[in-house]
Amino acid sequence: MGLFDFLKPKNQQEIVNKDQKKPVKRQSAVIRNSPDSYVDASSVSPDERPFYNPDNYYTYYSYPGSEMATKVVTFEERKQKSYPSARGLYVAEILLLDYCATGKYPKPKGGYPGLWWFKYGIRDVGHALESLKDRGFIQWASKKGSLNGLKTEELKKILSDANLPTAGKKADLIERIATQIPEGSIVIPNYVPKYELTDLGKQELEDNGYVPYMHKHKLTTTEDERFGETFNVWSINKLIHKKKTSDWRKVVGDIERERFGVDMANAVVDSKQEQSLKKSDYLAKRDEMRAYLSSQQPTINKAIKSKGDGFQEGFRGINEKAVDQDKEALVDYYIAIGKKIDAPAYYREAAILLRKYGMYEEELGVIEAGLKNVPRQNAHWDKLLERKNKVLELIKRSNES
Repeated sequence: MGLFDFLKPKNQQEIVNKDQKKPVKRQSAVIRNSPDSYVDASSVSPDERPFYNPDNYYTYYSYPGSEMATKVVTFEERKQKSYPSARGLYVAEILLLDYCATGKYPKPKGGYPGLWWFKYGIRDVGHALESLKDRGFIQWASKKGSLNGLKTEELKKILSDANLPTAGKKADLIERIATQIPEGSIVIPNYVPKYELTDLGKQELEDNGYVPYMHKHKLTTTEDERFGETFNVWSINKLIHKKKTSDWRKVVGDIERERFGVDMANAVVDSKQEQSLKKSDYLAKRDEMRAYLSSQQPTINKAIKSKGDGFQEGFRGINEKAVDQDKEALVDYYIAIGKKIDAPAYYREAAILLRKYGMYEEELGVIEAGLKNVPRQNAHWDKLLERKNKVLELIKRSNES
């Protein structure tokens, strides 16, 4: 087989018989890397079809017809290459539980994303959900159980129609509907029944939380081992099956600490938490941060003189910032900046943290260093200049107050 034979059509390849000089046809098992060769969708229910992309979207390859083409690994093939959970679910099925937990499946308003096919090998999501229901992991939710999937405006409309107050946060609106309107009287326009997790499903998702965690991880790699050790849901699946899956945070966290310098899996981050600090508390946190950075100055100065261009420290700082390890992140950013790194992202991220604590003078120093070290022709240089002008305004206001 030639190096590029896999690019030939799968249907009928014509081979010329050297003796008879007549075309002889043979069947090939190779699927075409072509946009006009796509997956059979006959199992998709007619009522589900509007929630998928057109059939010719679901090709056998990602980026078909290009050098980046990568053959899709089907769910059935994944089952041969990966390990099921203790309750018999595979990675894609566990991720479906995570999506069902939000109250948006089946028939999500935005349709089923292509990732179910191209990343997890499931073409017919509806039937995969039915299988989970038949095995007791999900069940049909009541209307009250579907309220989380509605927008705030939709919840207010339900309350308004029932002559009930519409003030409050989304959680308040849901509770008001659930407690004051009988199930049979809840009117949801264009209502589509949704799934919810059973107790079995909730436990399964909790025990195998590595699946949604890795699905959303920003530092995952491809599955191509030629470029080094992989870090994705499939590599973690191979490790986790030998251990107690509920301890997945330790397994993943150890790998993150070794490869990225930060244990992100065990960090507790609440990005939606409201920070309504009193001015005295705010100033105390600023003073605390300044004192900490001052105490770390000898460490920072020593690290600046070490080998390296600062990218390793800057990269670690981004990961630390992502899990609210602000002190550690700023130390690493200062080391990277001290090594005169020329990547504007690290100056910007350091500036964002410093502004968070009201450290405007320190932010100005970081931005000025960035304007000096980042090449003027860099597309983001002007953004640093804009940030400098903004922080100068904040310093002026602070001095006037």
